Amino acid sequence: MKTILFFLSLFFATTLVSQVHDDKNYCKINCDPEIDKEHGDIFSQLENDLIQQLLENVDTLKFPLRFVFVQQENFIPTKSTEDSLASVIEKLNYAFKNTAISFYLHQIDTITSALKIEDLSQNQNNLYDKFSAKNDLSDLISVYILDHKKEFCTISNTSISCSRTGGFSYILSSRTNNLVISQFDLKDPKIVVHEFGHFFGLHHTFEEQLFGKDTYDQNLCTTLGDRICDTPPDPGPAFEIYVNYSICEMSGFKDNNGMEYKPLLENYMSYYKPCYLKEYSFTEQQEIILNLASQLSIRKKLSK
Repeated sequence: MKTILFFLSLFFATTLVSQVHDDKNYCKINCDPEIDKEHGDIFSQLENDLIQQLLENVDTLKFPLRFVFVQQENFIPTKSTEDSLASVIEKLNYAFKNTAISFYLHQIDTITSALKIEDLSQNQNNLYDKFSAKNDLSDLISVYILDHKKEFCTISNTSISCSRTGGFSYILSSRTNNLVISQFDLKDPKIVVHEFGHFFGLHHTFEEQLFGKDTYDQNLCTTLGDRICDTPPDPGPAFEIYVNYSICEMSGFKDNNGMEYKPLLENYMSYYKPCYLKEYSFTEQQEIILNLASQLSIRKKLSK
């Protein structure tokens, strides 16, 4: 299993003459495949006959969270700030309710800086790595909250391409102890949970860059895509045009073998817009991965 930085971003493109190709999710910061040698491949354990025994020995862990506001001007947290973060954690705990993981507010810090979330997400000159090394605490999960730059769009003579990064995190890596969330998306019911899903080992439901495109072959479901068998193949948000949100279902789009795609629109690790007939959720096997990942030393050491 490789370690990778993923971005939860919102994209749209308007065609003038030619359409800009939407950004793909791939390792934008150096991948760290050495993590397998240190911690093993938790995904392979989904096929292990001893999986139930492993789960019975999972410790219930509480993770203290450090929220850090990165602001250009001096920022003083108030009671309203605490209440807002308490609401974020309540939604986070609800999402993780079927796991052995829970979270609580430990402290609120501020950093006076002109940095925006795009500065860190692009990681030019290793800025994000340097920022993390300087500001992370070794025994706490830090959630950095930054504003956006003013302009979301790139305009050329032929097209307009706009994107907004909601947050990002390494997947189960010892490189950092943090997640980065935009101020705008902090209260979003999905984005914070999505990034914590990455932090505890989950890939996107439409992952294909690392392990290859998922198929309906159950013999390959732990090796392709997100490597989880109870998340069906997902063609990704580029094919959202086939989604009928009135019935919460993708219709009419098939793979090369004629199998119709039926991705989980409401899954926390997907990229689809909210389906209001269903609430967001993790699958049972995603919850197994979250539990197993929480027991690894790089995560368990952050619990209290």
